[in-house]
Amino acid sequence: MNIKRKLSYLFLSLMLVLTSCTNTNQKEVPEVDDKTIDQAADEILKDNGLINDAIDKPIGKPYEVGVTPDDYNMDYDTSRLLSLDEKKTKFYPKDGVKGLYFNTYSVNTPETYNKIMDLLESTDLNAVVIDIKDDWGNVTMNFDTDDENIKYSKIDIVDPKALIEDFHSKGIYVIGRITTFKDSIITEKNPEWGFTLDDGTLWKNAHEEAFMNPFLKEVQDYDINIAKLAAQAGFDEIQFDYVRFAEGFETFGDTLDYSRGEYEDNTELDEGEKRVAAITGFVKRAREELQSYNVPMSIDVFGYALQVRRAEGIGQDFDEMSNQTDVISSMIYPSHWGSWSFDIEKPDLEPYELVKRYLDEEKEVLSQLDHPPVSRPWIQDFTASWIGEGNWMEYDGEAVQAQIDAIYDQGLNEYLIWNANSEYSSGVDY
Repeated sequence: MNIKRKLSYLFLSLMLVLTSCTNTNQKEVPEVDDKTIDQAADEILKDNGLINDAIDKPIGKPYEVGVTPDDYNMDYDTSRLLSLDEKKTKFYPKDGVKGLYFNTYSVNTPETYNKIMDLLESTDLNAVVIDIKDDWGNVTMNFDTDDENIKYSKIDIVDPKALIEDFHSKGIYVIGRITTFKDSIITEKNPEWGFTLDDGTLWKNAHEEAFMNPFLKEVQDYDINIAKLAAQAGFDEIQFDYVRFAEGFETFGDTLDYSRGEYEDNTELDEGEKRVAAITGFVKRAREELQSYNVPMSIDVFGYALQVRRAEGIGQDFDEMSNQTDVISSMIYPSHWGSWSFDIEKPDLEPYELVKRYLDEEKEVLSQLDHPPVSRPWIQDFTASWIGEGNWMEYDGEAVQAQIDAIYDQGLNEYLIWNANSEYSSGVDY
């Protein structure tokens, strides 16, 4: 309730009590105006200290980043104190991020390193995505930390500050990628952070990869602490990948032993809703906690999360996650779509149309959000021969160009290109 309204009620009540206790010679109740109320407030503050100091703070003024607004600032979300534009470093490309995935293990390989640098310096490409925590859970950066869990996972492939300084000297924007909940390393040290079978062993997928339990605060803290070290080292942006439960979790999750964290005793949400709440909650927490480091945050999501909008099996709600991040990078590789996706019989054979039609839908969805992020899709520079004869084609410069053309034709100017081995096609006008 507005403080002046409270004081008005208090003042009127006092006047009514006073007038009712007088003799039959009734006196007119004096008119209550702002000045009278302010004087009453001053006296209450002086005599009784009944009203806290927030009364002197203007409505809408944030007190502290990440703190829930109080009664006097209910319409102000302090966790969104800084916009993406305010968090951009001077290396954020003015014409938009156009980047490549640069496998951290290739950074120290002169041949690959020189190829990537030549490509960046001879084209309009202007950014790299470097693994901070790789797909197995190895922390690849030589961070100075006392965190025993991070020290356990560190393999110190590169010195992050030296690496970033090298890229920055060439005007390159540097994004640090964190494989978030897929982690086969730290779950060996802390099995209770993962999902276990009846015999107490860790559950792993067909590729012998383990996943951490996103419900656990200590699991979320682990990834966020790595992100904070990366921000301190000078990365221009933090990108979270694998922000989800394992594929197909809804089909086997009930056979595993694990905690639902704060949702353990929640009877109002079903299992899928709890997974969505855990993943969305992590994205929100990460954004809020990285706020004080003045670093933008991006997240990778499956492209199909847009189509289903709410993939409860893996815990990804496209709208909710997008609303909580600065940048959304949907993985829209043409090879990763089933037959007749977007009314295209064989998507891998039609890279331009697949990207164009996906972005048609994404633009519509993002435009409806309260806090729409920048769209920076991942596109494909690899050949997916495993999807079956007749369904794939060789991805060369022409196929990559088709995807980029579709992005530009849709009015967007940012994208990332994926090749796991950092081997990219020539002949592309980026």
